[in-house]
Amino acid sequence: MFAARSRRLLLGATTVALVALGACGDDSSSSATTAAVPTSASAATTEGAATSTTTGSDQSAAETYCTDKGGKLVVRTATWNTNADESDYLQLANTLTFCEFESTDSTGNTTRISVDLTTLYSEEPTLASVAYLSEVKPTLPNPPGPNPADYSCSVDLSASAAFGGGAAGSGWVNNDEPVFKVMDECVFPDMSAIDAFGIWYHATGAIRGADLAPLFRYQPGDELPAIFPSGPGR
Repeated sequence: MFAARSRRLLLGATTVALVALGACGDDSSSSATTAAVPTSASAATTEGAATSTTTGSDQSAAETYCTDKGGKLVVRTATWNTNADESDYLQLANTLTFCEFESTDSTGNTTRISVDLTTLYSEEPTLASVAYLSEVKPTLPNPPGPNPADYSCSVDLSASAAFGGGAAGSGWVNNDEPVFKVMDECVFPDMSAIDAFGIWYHATGAIRGADLAPLFRYQPGDELPAIFPSGPGR
């Protein structure tokens, strides 16, 4: 089991300011990638969701693992223009089943983190799981922008959370979700995906939804693959 990482209870003044800025434009107004990703059907599958690349008993086992760990299966569709009225959303072809974890703090603030099922369930590494465990110190946009999580996803992790350009917004949508309807996913070249805000906060010492480190089936021991530079927690 890899060594336990220390947690910082307080963020620096600069980080706090950016956190507040990210929270103002929460996951529902953020960008995500249009890159093709493996799709999956689950007990939560909505009409039109594509067939999973993981089938049969493995898929069933992955879904059971998610719910046994306290997660929720949510099928999401890649969608552009989420800053507009919902009637103007452009739903794209790709869907993906996420395992999502939610928590509420003492002030009543509820947060959520999502991760693709393969990353959560696989005993082998994905770029998303290694990136999360590496706790890469985020690079702050200069001048500060509205979404430091998306910026870090691109600059620090060589992944993508953006649909094209402009301010149209985009994300991974499930219309049945009352609060977390749109999630902002950081998608990697191996097609693994993890919530952009969740991984950004984790790297700064804060947890949204749940700490995924002990929930991944992939446990690298004392040394992670040297894919990403390890942050202060490693």
